Amino acid sequence: MTIQKLKQYKIFKDETLLSLKLLKNQGFCNINYQLKTSKRNYLIRKFISDETVNINREFEFMIQKKAYKKKLAAKPLFLNIEENFMVCEFLKGKHKKSINAQEIIHLAKMIKKLHTIKSNVKTYDFKKPLNYYKKMLNSQEASKSIHICKRELKSLKKYKKTLVTTHHDLNPRNILFRKKSIKFIDWEYTGVNDSFFDLATLCFEFRLNKKEEKILLKSYQKKVDKKDIQKLHSYIMLYKHICKLWFMDLKSAK
Repeated sequence: MTIQKLKQYKIFKDETLLSLKLLKNQGFCNINYQLKTSKRNYLIRKFISDETVNINREFEFMIQKKAYKKKLAAKPLFLNIEENFMVCEFLKGKHKKSINAQEIIHLAKMIKKLHTIKSNVKTYDFKKPLNYYKKMLNSQEASKSIHICKRELKSLKKYKKTLVTTHHDLNPRNILFRKKSIKFIDWEYTGVNDSFFDLATLCFEFRLNKKEEKILLKSYQKKVDKKDIQKLHSYIMLYKHICKLWFMDLKSAK
């Protein structure tokens, strides 16, 4: 990606392109740049891989547009599938490795708003990635993680599903804190799943203790019972081992 290449697109026709800087924090499926122009700053996301399961760039762009309208995301401005890149407004903020009670409450409310986004895609099917990993990964460690995932999926059948549009990758690298606002970035894995998947992701990634888990659940849905905690813990285990398999697959592909 170069400034010269970007100049050909109409989106920048009234601006002077000043600099294109590779960002320090990078994702695994994109190369991210900050573009400075005479008027504003942009984020340029160059797609380097769509080979991992469940990525659809057109759907990602559409959902991010809806999320922007709810003040949850950067405004997506341009998508070029042929050239494999997206242009968004550039967001300022910082990533946090740990969060306090007030931030947990704020995050729960923002996730609840995220879960009101409407989409018409099929529900995420965990069997597909698990079958893929079973085929691609031959280690004992991978077999153990696949077994645990299947066990938790079986256990989750006894709980009522609340299907919503989920971000599906709410790790600290994809959450920006700035003053009193929270924004979510990198929407490539977004889809329809149980609401508890996003909540479980936060619990695992921020290492929330039992008290903090209850704060998160109560802030999200007000009432919390024993079944909610059990369901949450099943999703935490599922998320943990799906991530392990994803990283094993990423490592084996190198």
